[in-house]
Parts: sequence; structure tokens; C-alpha cells
Amino acid sequence: MRNALFQAICKVGIFMICAQAIIHFRPREAYEKYLKLLVSVMILIQLFLPFGGFLLGESVGETAERLALFRERLEQEFRLSTLEAEETDKLLEQMTLEEVRRRMAEQESENVEESRTAELTSEIHVSVEPVELESRD
Repeated sequence: MRNALFQAICKVGIFMICAQAIIHFRPREAYEKYLKLLVSVMILIQLFLPFGGFLLGESVGETAERLALFRERLEQEFRLSTLEAEETDKLLEQMTLEEVRRRMAEQESENVEESRTAELTSEIHVSVEPVELESRD
């Protein structure tokens, strides 16, 4: 890392020397402020790239690779969660259908029992004969 930082400082130093030469041999004095602004921005960019990598602890390419890997994993997990949600929906639908069938069977058996009870009670005939009471006079 120190070697990369040293190389960046060397490159910036060489660039500043060349930039000062260009500013010194400018065609007109009116261009001086624009050239200085341009050179300043270019120096800031050259300084930011190595220090940005130093602060992040890795180069920009490695960061891009990690982001791509993260994106792939995220998409894969999304696909898996979608499949799991579909399977859960199917299971829930199946369980609901089974519950409906079970309740319908229970209701049918209750209806059968009620009809049998109704048949039994309808077959019982009770006959009542009138009884005369004797008077005791």
C-alpha cells in the first residue's frame, strides 16, 4: 500500500510540474484562471483516487466485483424466497382444501345421524287410551 501511495505522489508531482509549464507558456493571460481551475480539478482527482482506495482499503475494481457478487447473491436469494413463497401458498391451499373436505364429511355424518334419529323417533307410536274415572258418590 505504501508503494502505491508513493507512486501516486510521484505521479501528482510530475503532473504538477507539467501543468505549471503549460500555465507558464499559455497563449494569453485571459486563459490563466481557466487553466489553473482545470489543473486544480485534475490534481484533486489524482489525489482522491489513491486516497479513496486507501480509505476504502481496496481498489475500485475490487469494490465493483464485490458489488456484483452481492447483487448476484441478492437476486439468488430473491428467487429462492419467491419459490418458497409459492410452495407455501400451495401447501396452504392444500391444507385449506383438506380442512374443507374434513368439515364437509363431519357435516354429512352429523346429517346422517340426525336423519337416523328422526327416523327412530318417527317410528315410535304412542297410543293413549282415555281412562274413565269412576265417581264415588
